[in-house]
Amino acid sequence: MAWRFKLRHIEVFRALMLTGSTIEAGRTLNISQPAVSRTLAELEAQLGTTLFSRIGGRLVPTPKAEWLFDTSQETLARVDHLDAILRDIDRMPQRPIRLFANSAMAHSILPDALVLFRQSYPQISVSTDVVVRRDNRRWLNEQEFDLAVTMLPVEYPADLITTLPMGEGVCILPPGHRLCAEPVIDLAMLDDEPLVVLQRHNLTRYKVEQAFDSAGLRCRIAVETATAASLVMFVTAGLGSGVIDPFTALKLKSLGYTRKPLRPRIEFSYGILKPMRVQAQPELAALSACIKTAYIAAMKEAMTF
Repeated sequence: MAWRFKLRHIEVFRALMLTGSTIEAGRTLNISQPAVSRTLAELEAQLGTTLFSRIGGRLVPTPKAEWLFDTSQETLARVDHLDAILRDIDRMPQRPIRLFANSAMAHSILPDALVLFRQSYPQISVSTDVVVRRDNRRWLNEQEFDLAVTMLPVEYPADLITTLPMGEGVCILPPGHRLCAEPVIDLAMLDDEPLVVLQRHNLTRYKVEQAFDSAGLRCRIAVETATAASLVMFVTAGLGSGVIDPFTALKLKSLGYTRKPLRPRIEFSYGILKPMRVQAQPELAALSACIKTAYIAAMKEAMTF
């Protein structure tokens, strides 16, 4: 006979071991006495053995029943734990929202977005991960995020991407640089200038080099760095000029460098990504809206020089 064990079998077995009576076991489990007897009969039939002897109107455990009860205590404890979890499911602790973002968005847009979000959802925690472009394929495939904010394009279903308004790169100059008085920086002004740039896997680096190449200019690299924030710090230290996204430049303007519009334009596109799994959390839609609000506000300020 095929084994078809059910959780109800072990619940009835335990109740019988503890009460010694089908009537009392039924009361404990809030089921009828015939239901207890029927479940016990099913269990004994499945095991092919008798678990209780009927003596003087009571059920007396056989040695096999005693052994089964002793060896199943860990499983029975887990059943109790599961029962407690199910009773308290409405008080289940909220899992943190896992938010992925590239460096530029993590350091510029997300702080303001999370301030807005926590005004409405102060009880919900958010866990942030900074991701780099070379790892896009891995984290998109693993789908361990609830929302992600990153530079576009990415290989991902278009219906799961909320595209944000296009941004324009800006030029940042060290304090006292000879070009600080210029109202607009033409890319030709940076020909053969020492530059601080992002590392090669970064899309911003690629866009900057393409702009120099298209204009027939030399992109003379003085320092390579991993993040937009560190690029700003190296420029501020006087190691070279830089071209960067407008949001990081705006967020760190208090460092003292000079920020200028750049021509021709180098455009940056960003998007909010949802995971492929179906989600029914209204707070995720709220967080997405807060990110968009913070992004648009920063965009307006970033384009004011």
